[in-house]
Amino acid sequence: MSNLTDDNIDFITQTINSSMIKSAEMKEDLIDHFCCAIEEDMKKGLSFEKSYDNAYQNICPDGFDEIQREPVFLLTFSKLKTMKRYLYLSGYLTAISMTITLYFSLTGKHGGNIALLVSSLLFIFLFLPALFLNQYKRELSKNISTKLAIISGFLGIALFFVSVVFKISHWPGAKIILLLSFAIVNLTYFPFLFFKMYKKSLT
Repeated sequence: MSNLTDDNIDFITQTINSSMIKSAEMKEDLIDHFCCAIEEDMKKGLSFEKSYDNAYQNICPDGFDEIQREPVFLLTFSKLKTMKRYLYLSGYLTAISMTITLYFSLTGKHGGNIALLVSSLLFIFLFLPALFLNQYKRELSKNISTKLAIISGFLGIALFFVSVVFKISHWPGAKIILLLSFAIVNLTYFPFLFFKMYKKSLT
């Protein structure tokens, strides 16, 4: 199983950045699209050069400059752009709510628990799903271990904040959910993460 090297990614990045495509976001999305396609072919035993040629023929046979006029790519790009805007907006709202929570906590004013509850709910149901989808879609490597690492990592974080909500609301089960979040992070996310780092160090 072969993975893209830093030199491979730099080559793809420089090639696309030197094209006539005007949108920086479109260039970034195209780089990710190329990397995914090339890495899939390399896993089948093809060389980087052959995989790059295949990706080029499949994605933009008429050249990078013409891809801006491809309806399918433009539709995909539009969806990704909408997803980014949703991520930025949800992050902005979550940041504001957490700042208000911090203000209540530092000044000792009433309503701190409510503010913390609201900010936790915004983080769990608004920002975290948007961040997860953005990261999941843009991850260069599409092997199953990477997907599981992303899913387990975000699931562990989500459960941690759910336990915070349960604790604030004095609902039963807060400790169990907290332990479950720690178990998921320690038994799935961290092993995947450090195995990937170890595997990359061998190449």
